[in-house]
Amino acid sequence: MEVIGVFNPGAVQTDDGIVLLVRVAEQPVEHRQHYTALPRWDANQRNYITDWIHKDEHTPVDVRVIRQRRDALVRLTFISHLRVFHSRDGRTLENRSGAWLEPENAYEEYGVEDPRITRIADTFYITYVAVSRHGVATALASTRDFKSFKRH
Repeated sequence: MEVIGVFNPGAVQTDDGIVLLVRVAEQPVEHRQHYTALPRWDANQRNYITDWIHKDEHTPVDVRVIRQRRDALVRLTFISHLRVFHSRDGRTLENRSGAWLEPENAYEEYGVEDPRITRIADTFYITYVAVSRHGVATALASTRDFKSFKRH
């Protein structure tokens, strides 16, 4: 996979500075003639996989989205996850923890996006968008350290 965009972070002030939870969009590096790569999270295999759809079997909506002809399912040509970045001064970013909030279940099959963070006592609550063949949904996770996350 290759990163094609980093944007739309959720941000929160912590005792150590600022934490950003940044959306990272990636697409497969491999290209196949006459096919479009559609990455997704396979919850059963617990891994990213790529579906290869022949160009005759879909209609491009724009460079990011296609519509499958057989069932009108809309698919993204990328998948997103959330990465943690820290900043002590509000200008310089460090990815010191290496932590990610990546897809985990069937409702996050096409990725996780658009985080927002709220601190309540010693816990940080994160709302984010889960994207799947079922549509989009608001999801909730929490963390105390931005190294591990609990979904609710």
